[in-house]
Amino acid sequence: MIVNIALVIVALSAILVAYRVVRGPSWGDRIMAFDFLSVNLVVLFTLFAVKTRLLVMLDAALVLSLLGFLSTVALTRYLLVGRVMK
Repeated sequence: MIVNIALVIVALSAILVAYRVVRGPSWGDRIMAFDFLSVNLVVLFTLFAVKTRLLVMLDAALVLSLLGFLSTVALTRYLLVGRVMK
């Protein structure tokens, strides 16, 4: 019961944050919203793993969290410096 409520709340949060990614007033807002969206998706994957007892979803959540972190760092570096790599 609690997991179902948490799934609904996090899904609504992900939808609202996705709107902020698309309509953010600045690139900084969009990057922060994208980072929060990746965190929301990791939480959704984890809650889904708890609900269905599929351990594979935890591996997917781990990979998604790594990709979300690296993409946030890359986008921020590109915004500040103008390039991603040296």
